[in-house]
Amino acid sequence: KRGNGILNAGMLSYETSSIPISIAITSHHFVMLYETNELRFINRVAKKTIQKEYVDWVAVTHSAGVTVPIDDGLFSGHSELIMDVRRPDQAWLRKSRSLIHISSTREDRDVWKYSLEACLKGATPHGLYSTPHASLRRLNDDKHMDAEFEHAKLLCTNHVQKAVVTAARAEFHMSHGRVELGAKYLAQCPPSLVPFAETAVRLALPCLGVEDKRHKRESRLAHEALKNSNLGLIAYLSDKIRTAKARNDSVACTMIGAWLVELYLHEREHGKVLGMQTDDGEQKLQNIKGSHNVMQQFLSSNAYNMDAKTILRILCSHNVAASECSLYATSAGDIGTAVNAAMCNSDYMAGTLDALKILADAPMEQAEPFYYKHAFAFLCRAPMATAKGFIGRLRDGLHATKLLPTFMRYEKKRSQATKRDATLVATSSRDIGEIHIAESDVARDSVELRIAESEKSHAFVNDARASITFMEGAISLGCKSTAIFNYLVSLYTELEDESPLYHFLSKHVSASTAIPGLKPRHDTPLDLPFALRKVLQSGRHFRSVIKLYMGLGLRQRAVELAIKVDPTLAKELAMESIESEEKKRLWLMIAKGAAEDDLSEGEDVVSKVLSVLRECGPDILSIEDILPFLPDVAQIDLFKNEICQALTSYSSKIGDYLKDMTECDQTCNGLREEIRRLDDYTTKMDTDAKCVFTEKRIVDEKEPFYVFPSGYIALESALKKEVFPYLNKTQQEHMQSLERELEELRSRMTKSLTNESEGKSGEDSDDAAYRLEALQSELDGLIAAECPLTGSIMIESIDRQFCDSKEDEIYIASGSLILEA
Repeated sequence: KRGNGILNAGMLSYETSSIPISIAITSHHFVMLYETNELRFINRVAKKTIQKEYVDWVAVTHSAGVTVPIDDGLFSGHSELIMDVRRPDQAWLRKSRSLIHISSTREDRDVWKYSLEACLKGATPHGLYSTPHASLRRLNDDKHMDAEFEHAKLLCTNHVQKAVVTAARAEFHMSHGRVELGAKYLAQCPPSLVPFAETAVRLALPCLGVEDKRHKRESRLAHEALKNSNLGLIAYLSDKIRTAKARNDSVACTMIGAWLVELYLHEREHGKVLGMQTDDGEQKLQNIKGSHNVMQQFLSSNAYNMDAKTILRILCSHNVAASECSLYATSAGDIGTAVNAAMCNSDYMAGTLDALKILADAPMEQAEPFYYKHAFAFLCRAPMATAKGFIGRLRDGLHATKLLPTFMRYEKKRSQATKRDATLVATSSRDIGEIHIAESDVARDSVELRIAESEKSHAFVNDARASITFMEGAISLGCKSTAIFNYLVSLYTELEDESPLYHFLSKHVSASTAIPGLKPRHDTPLDLPFALRKVLQSGRHFRSVIKLYMGLGLRQRAVELAIKVDPTLAKELAMESIESEEKKRLWLMIAKGAAEDDLSEGEDVVSKVLSVLRECGPDILSIEDILPFLPDVAQIDLFKNEICQALTSYSSKIGDYLKDMTECDQTCNGLREEIRRLDDYTTKMDTDAKCVFTEKRIVDEKEPFYVFPSGYIALESALKKEVFPYLNKTQQEHMQSLERELEELRSRMTKSLTNESEGKSGEDSDDAAYRLEALQSELDGLIAAECPLTGSIMIESIDRQFCDSKEDEIYIASGSLILEA
């Protein structure tokens, strides 16, 4: 009892006419005691006696070492079975004062077997009795039977017993026509009990129409289910391939996987899915779609466990759609095959989009070669989607320059297609070789034909924006290739609208200010001379030409063109000039252009020229600059104010010039006075003056000497010795060369004087004297440019040591230090 209910109630029939006098219940058995001292053990599941025992009380007492007389009364009375609720697997038999322990160490060893037998017979092993109708209901109740089989499996103590239960369970479901469920349990059985080859043949032969002689006793339901479809075999093989995957058996996975693909394709071709088969066309189409999804799921989940080439060969042999092959090839990692399969799709646009998606999802190192290989085919079929797909992979390492030849080829073909279409429209004719008859309808008196477009006409899509979109995207992502920039300009040039080209040049071309003698510097990857030639060849887009002129530093050329295209732009360019001469020249060009305007006559010309004069300002142009551009006959009243302003400006300038001249005269007079004073400069020296370096009297020494404004006097030889260390290497070499040249020149002059005294002809003494004076002046500039004791030489000598005697010099040279107490 549990609560207020009774579970598994029933009636147990007696096997004999005698009635038990005592009953004990264990976990799996009924223990019954009869008056004849007989014990019977009845299995609760099988409901039959599995063991009988007779209890001899006399033998029991003797075995215990006790001798009891028969008439003692020890063996009188009734026997009974005793149990303890705390030990439900133990029982005791008592009679009078005797007690026998009844137990079993493996009471449940055969319970699983009896439970399985009861389950197969339709009786519940949990209950005691079951009516025939109740048994039939249980056999048809899948959930109940599964629960019973699970209960029997739980009673098993080893893998062999569990395998037997699973095999029996599989056969039970097979016999009731549930072949998929039965095949699933057959796959779980070990090969020793259910061999793979035998089981696979058993499940496959009925559908092939071959009689299996080894399984003649197959139930009618199982035979019909196996004959109608291969779903049982598919379920069996699916579980087997899952087991092979778990143990990394690639050979078994490939073999079973190839078989499964064949079976899936066979089921799909016959419109079967999930065990359903119908003659209704719509239902059959839904079944085909369901089979397609199941197969694709199988291929995707087992892509890396099967041989991709084998599976693709099977798919192609069944004329499977290219999109399905591409999906599997993608899952298997065969990017090349996937792309090729997608490109074989009869719907060019859909196939191209699938191929682009495959490449977009693949790693870049695998997808990159196929981008370059199929780029032209992609562009011809789906140009805009291809351009966007390429842009999306540029950051991953796709090279825009490697794709550039493909875009150039596409543009060439696109231009040819455009010309061909224009020719077809003009002539309203068709190429007979490209005409295809779509349908025909034969009437009584006539034949009606509908001409379809050639497939080739749909294989190419003419999109003028695709290449431009890719080039713009590549540049926006940081591409600095000159080829990309130049080709984008070429594409812009072919457009009727100038706005894209002008905006592009405004962003990437900056106005360059040309410096005389230097080449203008361009901070853009765009080849400006090439772009200029390309735009000029088009004969249009002149605002862009002006932008390129400015980028090249040709402001004058830009203004010349702007005067014809947009005078306002010409004025802006002239105003931006930073050189006064150039600015004046540009404004004169603008004024001349305004005067030469064909639409203006008489007063209009004067007003336009004066307008230019007012816009540039009086600092750039004046009335006399534009007078040559005015008509020969014009009323002076129109520009009287400008003439008056010019005369006033001239008067002011003349006054400023006179003032400047007066200041210049005063400055010149001051300079002349300074020069005169320097010519009369004298200095005084004492007769006992001594050389600052040698302390020798100057008058006693017969050599040149130098008197500095600071008052110090130095002999030439001593000054040379003092200054020489502070000269750089070049000055020292120059000083030595001057001394040598002076010495040679003096010796030649002495020799020349000697020759003249002897009446011989000698060198020109005036030239020699002039040369001597020049060399001496140059030498004086090196050694006597400043006083050595008050000039820069004194500052440079601050780190020199003082040496008062030869002894100090010796100690300093030796690096020794003498300390006197």
